[in-house]
Amino acid sequence: MTETVVLDSSVIVSSLLEGDIFRPAAREIMKKVFEGDLIPTESSIIPPEVIGAISRRAGPAKAKRAENQLRKWEDLGLLSYAELDRRRSIEATQLALTLRTRGMDSIIIQIAKEKDATLITFDDEMASKAKNVIKTLTAKDYKTQT
Repeated sequence: MTETVVLDSSVIVSSLLEGDIFRPAAREIMKKVFEGDLIPTESSIIPPEVIGAISRRAGPAKAKRAENQLRKWEDLGLLSYAELDRRRSIEATQLALTLRTRGMDSIIIQIAKEKDATLITFDDEMASKAKNVIKTLTAKDYKTQT
């Protein structure tokens, strides 16, 4: 059965960084994406978040490789992006206000809510707050978690 999901940047970062504690769970998730079991719809803020995180943690060269990988996944139709327009911004702002989330997290939650999608995140705080408005999964929901 195919399921629409929104992958938080934490999942994508973990899938691309060797040695990341959540990499086994992230790779399991990405395998389901490649097999067509999960169909991710992402916010357009995901690429800068992912590339920034990888650049800070592993350096610009690895971040550039990750950027190329994200583009390949997009070209293959494995990732699609929803633009942050005014309506989405207003809805995300209200989510940030009511859920007391970080701004970028509220944008990710907004997309999941709009698309009636499951949010997959390795950020326990985000998952805890988001579960009040959408279905959420974390690394704990994947058997290969370390």
